[in-house]
Order: sequence, then structure tokens, then C-alpha cells
Amino acid sequence: MSSRSGPVESRRGERVNAIQTRDAAAPADRGERGWWPLNASLGAVRVALIGLCTAAALLLAACSVATPTAGSAPPRTTTTAPAADPTDFPEGDGDRAGLVDIGDGREMYLECSGTGAPTVVFISGAGVAADNWRYTGDPTDASDPASPAETAVFPETAAFTTACAYDRPGTEQMEGDASRSTAVPQPTTSQGDAADLHAMLTAAGVAGPYVLVGHSWGGMIAVTFARTYPAEVAGLVLVDAGSQYLQNALPPDVWERWMRDIAAAGEQNPDGEAPDYPKSIAALDATAPLPATVPVVVLSADRPFDYLGIGDADAYWANWLDAAAQLSASFGAPHVTATSSGHFVGNENPALVVKQICSMVPTC
Repeated sequence: MSSRSGPVESRRGERVNAIQTRDAAAPADRGERGWWPLNASLGAVRVALIGLCTAAALLLAACSVATPTAGSAPPRTTTTAPAADPTDFPEGDGDRAGLVDIGDGREMYLECSGTGAPTVVFISGAGVAADNWRYTGDPTDASDPASPAETAVFPETAAFTTACAYDRPGTEQMEGDASRSTAVPQPTTSQGDAADLHAMLTAAGVAGPYVLVGHSWGGMIAVTFARTYPAEVAGLVLVDAGSQYLQNALPPDVWERWMRDIAAAGEQNPDGEAPDYPKSIAALDATAPLPATVPVVVLSADRPFDYLGIGDADAYWANWLDAAAQLSASFGAPHVTATSSGHFVGNENPALVVKQICSMVPTC
């Protein structure tokens, strides 16, 4: 029996397919920018999955995120968001936001709220910026788009501990504004992203240990961070995360086509985040496993979404679920499969995600 402790099953998902079709062709589906099939740019039609889709799904998890249109439903309750033009990240506790100097002429945008430990760090899907965790609703629903709300994962978590979220280079905010972090050459790997996250938290003076909450491609980054810096991690909440197991779960020709589509999407949108799954997987395989003492929970979407960007959400849905099952089994972790959600579990069922986070925070 595993020594891992896991939260009780009870509720985000990145924006599917945003990056991949971001500015190529019609501004429609977008998800995380990297997993383009799963996440692309949020501007035109946002999507932010796992970084898993093809050009229509640029990352390994693309789903479309809808941009509000005329006649759309009015926004839900809004929350106070950080300033659009951040200055240096301030020292101290509580609500703060700004740019963190991580060296080599680069700055990364970080926002934190709340007090207490462990610090919960939110890691968005490919192409998706920090503000996604402040939204509720289905980012892929154009008729009733996601909007800021006090019941979103970020503000709910900040009510019982310190919560932080950040922009990776090449991501896009929910209303289409560009990442506030310094741009870097694309594509990127989960190893590079984990190193950036570590450098940013260290430079900002945000102390660990951390509970990492990773969605889609952000799940790959969270796992890579935890396996690279295990002493600094208090838990992992993997929200419909991308993983190395997708390569084995999919037929070889489908996987290879998907990787070609992701690469092509990155070439069409050179400024957008474009995850390099093959290099990331190879490097992760050479990294020491996560200690069994670190609690992990895996949540999966239970509504099919077209992460491959092929116009058919059902064709390889079983493969997506199989990869998630392999991921949870690799950690001996609880696998929450009843989420009443598509890829963006954190946005569509925030209460469930907060419940899993709460189980890893002693004071919750």
C-alpha cells in the first residue's frame, strides 16, 4: 500500500487549444500555448490545456477557450486583479504582485495573496497566464465565457494559506493581454520552466515548502519541479495534467503526428509558448523519482475534449484517460475521475480543486 496521503475525492482546467490556432487561420480555438492542442492563446479564442494539442491542438492538450462575443452573458462577480503594468515584486506577506528579477536580463511576473504555509503555487497550462486561476466557468464556452469570481481557485485558496501564480514567457492573459514576463526563445521544456519557477520563487523570497497545483502542461512542470527539488515540495495537485504517459497511451503514428502539429503551430506563432514534449519527457525519464512521502492527487476531466485538435473529441478519449490512470498509478496517488468538467477542471469545478489543495494544508 502506498505511503502517499491523498485528499478526499469530491473540483479547473486550462484553456484548451489556445496557442495552436492563436493567430493562424481563424481566431477560434486556443488552449495552452504549448500543448497546443491543449492550450493555445487566449486572445482570439482562448484555450489552455495541457499543452497537448495539435495545430488545432498545439499542445498536448488543447481545447478551445471562448472569447466573449456580442450577446454573451454578462461577467460573473469580479475580483480585484493586480495592476496591468507591474513594478518590482514587493517583500512581505499578503496581497502583492510585480516583476521578479531572475538574472540574465529576465524578469518574471508573480502575484501572491494570503498568509500561511505551505505556499500554494499555481502553474497554468501552456499559453495561459496567472489570471486563469481567478476565473470560473468553462473557458471554451463562447455563449457563457469564464469570468473572474471570488469563488475561483486562487481567491478561495488565499483565504486559508499563501497562494501564488505567475506568468511564463509567451503566455496570454484571459482577456488577451500578453505575458508580463520577459520573452524567451521557444520552444521550452518542463526542465527549463521548472528552473525558472525555482529561480523566481527564490529571488522573490517566497519560502517553501510548496504545494504545486499544475494544470495540463503545468502538470508536467509541477512534476519536473518536484522531482528536481523534492525537499521543497509539500504536495502535488495535478489537474487534468499532461504527462510522459501520453506517448505510450497513444498509437505511435498519432503521437508523432501530434508532435509535428505542435511544432508547426509553434512556427506559426513564434511569440507564443510552445512546450517541447519529447525533450521534456527524455529529461524527466533521467530524473530521480519523487519520494513516496510527498502526497499527490490526480484529477481528470470526465467530459471528452478534442485535445488532439482533429475534430473528434471521442476518438482518442480513452487514451487520454489511460495516460491519467498511469500517472496516478506511478505515484500510488488517488485519482479523482468524477469532476463534472472538461479539461479546465479548475475553472469549471473550482470547489473540487480547492478541496484537494486543502487536504495538503494542515491549517485548512
